[in-house]
Amino acid sequence: MKFIHLADCHLGDRYSFKSEFSNKIRGNNKKSFENILDKNSDVDFFLIAGDLYERAFFTIRDYKELFDKISDFGKDVFYVAGNHDYIGEDNKAILKMKPENFHIFTDENLEYYEINSTRIYGLSYKDRIFNQEFSYDIDLDPNYFNILLGHGTINNPKSTYLDLNLEKLKKIGFDYVALGHIHKWENFGNNIYYAGSIEPGDFSDIYDYGYILYDQGKISHVASSIMKFYDLKLDLDDFNNDDDLITFVNSKLESKRENYLRINFDRQVNINKLKKAINADYIQIRVDERSSLYDLVNFYPDSLLEKYRKKFPDDLNDIQARALELGLDAIYRSKDD
Repeated sequence: MKFIHLADCHLGDRYSFKSEFSNKIRGNNKKSFENILDKNSDVDFFLIAGDLYERAFFTIRDYKELFDKISDFGKDVFYVAGNHDYIGEDNKAILKMKPENFHIFTDENLEYYEINSTRIYGLSYKDRIFNQEFSYDIDLDPNYFNILLGHGTINNPKSTYLDLNLEKLKKIGFDYVALGHIHKWENFGNNIYYAGSIEPGDFSDIYDYGYILYDQGKISHVASSIMKFYDLKLDLDDFNNDDDLITFVNSKLESKRENYLRINFDRQVNINKLKKAINADYIQIRVDERSSLYDLVNFYPDSLLEKYRKKFPDDLNDIQARALELGLDAIYRSKDD
């Protein structure tokens, strides 16, 4: 038996970047999903554990393209809806236009599809939150390979999403549990997995993204993402010069992916030079303005800046640090008045 488990594609999503960059990420997500289908035409079936698309932004054209791609794939695709692509009255009719090989779990209660000697159990969201309690009283037939397909959290009883108790889940005895919702892939043991997202979406997504491949009992995570995000915090004192800094940053980037980079510096740098020399598809450079303001005290000794700094203790709490930052900024700006 061979199958793919993926989740959290968020096709059609909007992002917090400028429109050109957001469009690029959105296009990469779509291309990444298509790549996974194209590269795995030999599997027996495909599992999608929710948040396949963003229902708020998904158009009729988007649905048609998705259905056409799954139809062309040819193999059976089993899908549960999550909190971002939940099944409501406004998209239920559209989903009825799906191809025959696209099997959608439409209920909040557990049901299953049967394919050869495999039973695939699943349940879907009907709203952005999931109010149903998961029933662990499941009598599995050992003559089948039993799979659970779901979208939610693990051991988080206060969650407003489908929450699963890990120990109770393990005791049921599923042969494989395919989960979505958390964007970082994870192995809980007993063949219980989060697949993670197929692509990163912002600078908080700094892990490996892709899907899980089950091949004759061997389970592996395939890092297939087109993009990779980096969020680096660098101290300029660690480098002899700009060239050393550039060499270090370039050594961190992967040549096989599109690299999106955010660098946080402790003080001002030559931004234009770095952007020209660093081999990234997108570069965002941020400077710790508080550190820059503190440096001004050293640049202007015996000034009002230094006198104001001395009003504060060396060990600042958050409120004192903010007051110092605002005061130094106001004093420095007033020098031109």
